[in-house]
Amino acid sequence: MSQLRLSRLDAPFGVEVHGIDIAQGVADGDLRALAWALMEHKLVLLRDQTAEPEAFHAFGRAWGPLRVDGFTETRVPGLEDMYRVGNTGGVLEQKVYREGASFWHTDCAAEPDANATTMLYCLLAPQKGGETHFADLQAAYDALDEETRRRIDPLTGRHVYSGTAPLLGGREEWEHELNPVSEETRAKIPAGSARPLVRTHDVTGRRGLYAPAGSMVAIDGMADAEAHALVRALKLHAIQERFCYRHRYRPGDLVMWDNTATMHAASDVGPALTEADRRLLYRVVPLGLPRPLAA
Repeated sequence: MSQLRLSRLDAPFGVEVHGIDIAQGVADGDLRALAWALMEHKLVLLRDQTAEPEAFHAFGRAWGPLRVDGFTETRVPGLEDMYRVGNTGGVLEQKVYREGASFWHTDCAAEPDANATTMLYCLLAPQKGGETHFADLQAAYDALDEETRRRIDPLTGRHVYSGTAPLLGGREEWEHELNPVSEETRAKIPAGSARPLVRTHDVTGRRGLYAPAGSMVAIDGMADAEAHALVRALKLHAIQERFCYRHRYRPGDLVMWDNTATMHAASDVGPALTEADRRLLYRVVPLGLPRPLAA
């Protein structure tokens, strides 16, 4: 019998799931329950996991094919579709890599299919910094005034891979640039995509803002100056505290989120000068709707 149960996070959205140990494998019924929890609550947290890299990799693959990034320098050895995030080990010790996700963005906005689940599994957590901030874009849309919703409902945004073109909305002073993009990496980046500025979720049918930061380069039929002002206003609206959750990691945390309903940003993390400063997580991104939903 399944031991899975849910409890709400002390946050505007998201749930903690209890009774799952991915190191032991996860039954099909529990995978389906996890997938439905993610669709409904947008973010799921599993605590106290003890999985080896191969078990986390297998868990991710149970959700769908894993995205292969061009950043070969951060790959987990032997696994081309799992990556290291943090401030310790090789290139991660460079500031441009450890701060490379410290800006508001939505993963896979430039992919052919917007549906994607990002999963981070924490091995080492610093005593200070290194949190991830998440924004609920469906709640942010619901809170807009009627006139603004009417204005943006029919609009289409153009997205490219973050950092490869001048972006609408710009970056705040505290936001960092993306990791350096080599020519080899650039050749593997999707060409880009068109997405509604207000997207209807493929499973729940809820409407929400889609990626109003980090990847949008144009709005069809709108002058750049007007589009820039609109997107920045939507971004600043969406990242208000009432729509956001800040996750402070501890070793064994596995956090997953629905990229079509949220956006996120990493907090600054300094260099690993002592053992207590070290931050290391594994990252996989299953593409498409969660495979368990079709089982």
